[in-house]
Amino acid sequence: MITEKVKFSVWSNKEREQLKDEFFVNSNKIAEEQSELAKRENNDCVVRAFMCALDLSYDQAHAYIKTKMKREDRKGTYTNMYSHNVIGKTKNGYKIGFIGTHPSRNWMRFKSNKVLVNKNYKKPTGYTLKSFIENHPVGRFVLIVQGHAVAVVNGVLYGNSNEKYDGLYRSVWYGFEMK
Repeated sequence: MITEKVKFSVWSNKEREQLKDEFFVNSNKIAEEQSELAKRENNDCVVRAFMCALDLSYDQAHAYIKTKMKREDRKGTYTNMYSHNVIGKTKNGYKIGFIGTHPSRNWMRFKSNKVLVNKNYKKPTGYTLKSFIENHPVGRFVLIVQGHAVAVVNGVLYGNSNEKYDGLYRSVWYGFEMK
């Protein structure tokens, strides 16, 4: 089990599900510890996801995403529009491959017919962040969910601090693997 039930607050008896500590790392904290640029940035989840998945410094990942995905400082990244610029490329010794789209997101195929299907179901069903982590304990991935990007490296989620408990059931729209 990668999650646990914990008390929601000291004032109530409500519980919430969250990732166990060994399955979560705050990517924002890593970025800000190593880069002054990261402290001034916002909307940089794609930069941080590629930083973690490609094992780059924040500044290297920022420059790479700015060049390849046409990211403007503090304005986010249009992964849907520019992903083709990184697919098949090698960075820091890792080749970036496209692993597929959610079965209901046919329009996001990036010239590929790959569908990201959770094999635990009979009907074509996509992954949530939690089910993806459980089913992919080995590997380096960047996953795109609605309006956001995270990294999963060897079964550990790298994301914002609240993602340890919020968003575990967000649908994975599409993803990349670094081999």
